[in-house]
Amino acid sequence: MSGMDVPALLEKAHHQMKVGRYDDAISLYDQVLKINQNNTEALENKGKCYYYLGRHEDAIACYDTALTINNKLITCWFEKGYTLRKIRRYEEAILCFDAALAIDPEYTFALANKGYCLNELGRHEEAIVLFDQILEWSPMNIRAMTAKAIALRELGRNEEALVFFDKAIDFNSVNSFVWYNKAIALRNLGRSKEADESMRIVNFPRGAGAARDNHVQK
Repeated sequence: MSGMDVPALLEKAHHQMKVGRYDDAISLYDQVLKINQNNTEALENKGKCYYYLGRHEDAIACYDTALTINNKLITCWFEKGYTLRKIRRYEEAILCFDAALAIDPEYTFALANKGYCLNELGRHEEAIVLFDQILEWSPMNIRAMTAKAIALRELGRNEEALVFFDKAIDFNSVNSFVWYNKAIALRNLGRSKEADESMRIVNFPRGAGAARDNHVQK
């Protein structure tokens, strides 16, 4: 099998990954790697397939091999960090996101995921700085609004948190995750009735109108 086969193999592997046939995709990426063991595209995408299969350590190994070949692969740093975050290895994940941000300081996905890790580690003030940066670039970023609100709530700043939960709801009124976290802030403030109404949205996102109506009236 000659090197001329690589583009065709990669295209076929990408298609298999796209349609969720991850084992088949891995076999094809392995064929590419038999031709060229330093093909970072095959290594990174093989890592993604392992991630989708729940084989996180195998995914990390693929990313590490690719990064040994080229440590400037920004998406590979991100994918490794994302995988580490999903298995709750937050400190290690932050190092990966920092490596991606060293290549591109405006890489929003890396900035956001670093913020999520900081929230999980209880480093909420640091997280808020990152979410504010994202919101400066992208004022309608619902994920950043919600994550900032969670950080504020965890710092005991529940009234401020509600402002950002409400902003997120303005953009997506049936986002159950936002309503759930808003309900926690409301309970922290002793506003049990409003919290219960918010939880109805969580359980019946398209059938509970009271909380949405109250939100619109504000």
